[in-house]
Amino acid sequence: IQGHPELKTPFTAQGVTTFVAGNCGFGIGGVKRNSPYREMLTSRTKGMYDLYWETMGPYFDLLKSQGLSHNLVNLAGHGTTRTSIRGYEPTPMQPSEMKELLYLLEEAMDDGAFGVSLGLQYEPGIFATLDELKQVARLVAQKDKILTVHLKAESSRSGTYPLELFGRPHNLLALEDMLELTRETGVRLQISHLIFVGSRTWDTCEEALDLIDGAIAEGLDVKFDTYAYHCGTSVINVFLPEWFLSEVPEAFDSRTSLLRLRAETTLIEKLLGFGYRDIQITNTRHPSLEKFNGMFANDIAAEREMSPFENFIDIARKSEGRARVLNHRYSNLDNLKLMMSHPASLFMTDATPAPAGVQNPGAYGNFPRFFQHAREFGLLSLEECVHKMTGASAERFGLRNRGILEKGAAADITVFDWIKVQDNNTVTVTDRKPTGIEQVFINGKQVMAAGRVEPSILAGEVL
Repeated sequence: IQGHPELKTPFTAQGVTTFVAGNCGFGIGGVKRNSPYREMLTSRTKGMYDLYWETMGPYFDLLKSQGLSHNLVNLAGHGTTRTSIRGYEPTPMQPSEMKELLYLLEEAMDDGAFGVSLGLQYEPGIFATLDELKQVARLVAQKDKILTVHLKAESSRSGTYPLELFGRPHNLLALEDMLELTRETGVRLQISHLIFVGSRTWDTCEEALDLIDGAIAEGLDVKFDTYAYHCGTSVINVFLPEWFLSEVPEAFDSRTSLLRLRAETTLIEKLLGFGYRDIQITNTRHPSLEKFNGMFANDIAAEREMSPFENFIDIARKSEGRARVLNHRYSNLDNLKLMMSHPASLFMTDATPAPAGVQNPGAYGNFPRFFQHAREFGLLSLEECVHKMTGASAERFGLRNRGILEKGAAADITVFDWIKVQDNNTVTVTDRKPTGIEQVFINGKQVMAAGRVEPSILAGEVL
């Protein structure tokens, strides 16, 4: 967990002082004691770290003893805790398992986690019933914490709801499920990275925002995150439907399962306006496939003389579903403008720098890109744009004396040139430093001067 400044300096260079980590169900603590699934938990990281702790308390103690480059807020990951109890078992949880899940999540929040995150398009969150999720939400509400959610579907057609040619768009169904959960439990809901995958999903943006507006008008406490790009990072298994994931690894060798999956993915591609040409494999996470890092899935298939489907399944199998992908056509500029200017939106990166392979541009230029869009399109004033990425986010997660310039508040300060600030990334070059970010201070210590980051200064705190 120590070191790796190259993974953190890009965030400093774009003005970031504080991280909210543990999103999309992938927490770092709240693990069942002596869990038989620890290897399953750490296999996702491919050696980046091991779990030397089970509860959040020892994890926070370790961070404090080592020092931090940035301030850190942690969420407890529903998916991590659930995996530690029963792996990726797809059947509904038993009452005893549910009791343990709630105990571990409550313990994590008592240790200092600011809430719980759900990742409902990833295993094991994809297997969770609505009743299970409501029990988690009620616990979070009782603790007066926040519930964040990666929705069960972020496209109009997906593998997580029944496929109907003219049925309700799946991303709206997923949103409605979570709004109903909020209505029944009273939890504070934060919708993680509201996106609209595939060109045929783009026209659902206004209806999604209308649903959120309606919920807020009812008195529900709902907000959402958005980022400044039309691409987003994930793992390759995010494209596999619930029924297939429930049969892994045997499904990879089942002719019947593969035939069904091929038919479904072909149909979804036609209905969605999103396919293999839009999936950039940033890190294959397998030695025999490393040379393909950075290429799009359809181009890899052509070079390997395989069908796009066979190539995709082979990468998923060999990487155990953990190959990193950068997916394009996640939204369009018109939708981004609507979300940026919406009163319930907060700004975020949804980015993790990769130790190998092609980088997510969000780790390098996301916040400068927000400034650029706000300035060039007249979407928001300077003050409004700053507030959405600082004070509003701090308030949302319950951070006191953060995110504002005020006497007595923590001196987390970014100095930038409103006229010059801009992102410098392109589709093919995604790791360029931004322009216009001049100085960064974290808790009063200068960590960036004249555009140069000093990674040795450990000015951050566990919040």
